[in-house]
Amino acid sequence: MGKTIVINLNTNSISEMPTPAEHYGRGLAMKLVRQYAKDGCSRLDEGNALAIVCGLLTGTNAPCANRASVAAMGNNAVAVSSISGDFPQKLASLGIDALVLTGKYSDGNAVIMVDASGIRIEHMPQLQGKSCNDIVEYIRSTFGNNCAAIGTSRSADMLLPLGALFTTYPEGTPRFTCPRSSFGDVAASKGIRAIVINGKAYFGKHCANKAALQANSKKLAGMILSDKICGGALPGLGSITILHLLKSRNAIPEIPERRAHGKRDNGSRLNYCCAPGCVIGCLNRHTAADGHVFSAPEESEVKAAMAHCFGMMGEGERADTALDLSKRGMTIGLNTTEFVYTAAMYMELNGETPSSERLMELIGEIERGSITGRLLGSGTVAIGSLYRDNASIQRRITKPANTNDSAHRLDLGKLYPELSEIDDLDMLYRQIFLLENMGICIFSAFALINRKEALETIASLYGNVTGNAISVVQLLNYAGECLDNELQMVRSNSAACVKQNIPEFVKVLYRYFGE
Repeated sequence: MGKTIVINLNTNSISEMPTPAEHYGRGLAMKLVRQYAKDGCSRLDEGNALAIVCGLLTGTNAPCANRASVAAMGNNAVAVSSISGDFPQKLASLGIDALVLTGKYSDGNAVIMVDASGIRIEHMPQLQGKSCNDIVEYIRSTFGNNCAAIGTSRSADMLLPLGALFTTYPEGTPRFTCPRSSFGDVAASKGIRAIVINGKAYFGKHCANKAALQANSKKLAGMILSDKICGGALPGLGSITILHLLKSRNAIPEIPERRAHGKRDNGSRLNYCCAPGCVIGCLNRHTAADGHVFSAPEESEVKAAMAHCFGMMGEGERADTALDLSKRGMTIGLNTTEFVYTAAMYMELNGETPSSERLMELIGEIERGSITGRLLGSGTVAIGSLYRDNASIQRRITKPANTNDSAHRLDLGKLYPELSEIDDLDMLYRQIFLLENMGICIFSAFALINRKEALETIASLYGNVTGNAISVVQLLNYAGECLDNELQMVRSNSAACVKQNIPEFVKVLYRYFGE
């Protein structure tokens, strides 16, 4: 059994307790937020709680099991994000299932250091105003290249809704990313600059039966690699791009091979995977026909957003601008994909002619913290709130991934008679939650969802780790309980639907598993 660490930032006190065996992954994250967040608190309140919870298989040799759930109360809703990189595996390898942060570090720039000897809070004012690049460089040059970290930078410091967390990759290129769905503003509101794990182990989590786990991990990896999408590394195109390409479930495009060498010309190591143990690999892929290389799916999603919003630009210009915006956005910890949609709306309402130069000027406004920049950094919702009388603008405000999920007709089949009363859409959500509870990357969903052999193997891996046998039906029922619990939290805060926290990637799964 692992442990849960609770850090009270008001008092700088740290407590430890055993993690309840019946809760894990995203489900545990929600339980901890319910337990430690004050009733009625909003997103940036001191009374909010931020939970970082490793998947049950994270820190083991299970393939693609490198994820952690980050959760907190949002404004009238729950907020959940899934992060990867080297942080989740290293945290789990120290026997830590969850970190919970409560209160607020009043001096700001708190760096929480975690290693085999324990946990401590350090004040590092020298990191104030620094870019994500500079913070990661400082952490690794000061504490060693084995460090993994998540943290905040300039966009989050302004408490902007588009402010993201940065999460590091193993030392190489790229060094870090800023997940689109993360919420750096919550961490920044608590005075957190970074959480740093100092350790070498990626697969150090205790397992009841390591030999069986190795065998079942190899089996599951084979299923993922044999899938025509996962094995072809289609996730390297990014979820939005996949959505545009998958005109039908059979229209699977060919993906150019990645470069054979593993180093850049300057000798730095190239990362092809966000963490060890990933058998898909979605970093440093040739994802554009013109030869552009996008270092991570987030960058290719920016390119897709550019194509959607600025089709009047040439393809080469859009690709170049997407790369420039991505690099600038990563520097300040910005959700750059949403920035593109927001900037397009802003320029249209302002009567401006779109250009690459203007886009770079606007992202610079965010970096400077100007009024215009803060508006843009607050997303389409903020601009839409100023144009409530404009129906066209209201329709373009960024919506949850499943806004029209009732319109999708799925055909998953009934794998288990005990669950025959559950409709296909809810079963899809349960299987997504199952993957998140396990810490398995959702890009593997093409190979694992609606595949009985894969689900049975995941159930076996659960038993290999915990020493307790479990059935797929039990795993799916727990996933259903997680959905219901989140729905109850949303209802108690007058929000419309818990499924707003389903990842953007679900749009692709709707189409792929549709009739």
